Amino acid sequence: MKTTTTHEHDLQHQVEEALEWAPEIDSALVGVSVIGSTVTLSGQVSSPWQKRLAARTAMRIKGVTSLANDLVVHHLDDPRTDTDVAMAASALIAWNNDVPDQSVKVTVDDHVVTLTGEVLWDYQRQAAHRAVEHLDGVRDVRNRISLTPRPQADAVETEAAVRRAIVRDASVDASHVHVKVHGSRITLTGHVASWSEKRSAAKAAWSSPHVDHVENRITVSAR
Repeated sequence: MKTTTTHEHDLQHQVEEALEWAPEIDSALVGVSVIGSTVTLSGQVSSPWQKRLAARTAMRIKGVTSLANDLVVHHLDDPRTDTDVAMAASALIAWNNDVPDQSVKVTVDDHVVTLTGEVLWDYQRQAAHRAVEHLDGVRDVRNRISLTPRPQADAVETEAAVRRAIVRDASVDASHVHVKVHGSRITLTGHVASWSEKRSAAKAAWSSPHVDHVENRITVSAR
């Protein structure tokens, strides 16, 4: 039987305490286990948004290098039908200024929302996702919105531009981040000290007008 190390015990305690300080989450229903520097969340929450928030809360803890989110979204006696959810989701997206008019379609099956359509930027795709994941009655959100095909550009120039964007971001230590461009796809590699740095690097890459896919292979190294 594996013995929990002091490092694992301390990391577990820090994650549990961080979840307790997140009022949007019922931390009593969330279990935390740690092996090495990998955190696993189990239990249940009431929305996809809470599931993602719990993961982000855990990933902000110093020393967490990877996370398995096994939380289950569970609704207790929710009277809303798929039709109710579809109508509410469509209305929220229509009222969202970041989502172009009539660019996204909503389908709902067994309280699972699927988003399809085409937008120009990744932030618009993410805005549609965020608009519906808070809805009562939503068990999961599947974001299948595609990006409008991008104009081709010189790979070396695009790599340099993305690299400069990452360096400009004060929240990212770009010294160990590498950028590779193939067509309209960008691959990020290297390592950073936190999950927030990893996300910020990807956000900078998505801002390029010549990119329709970002593969973020940056690892988070415990320091």
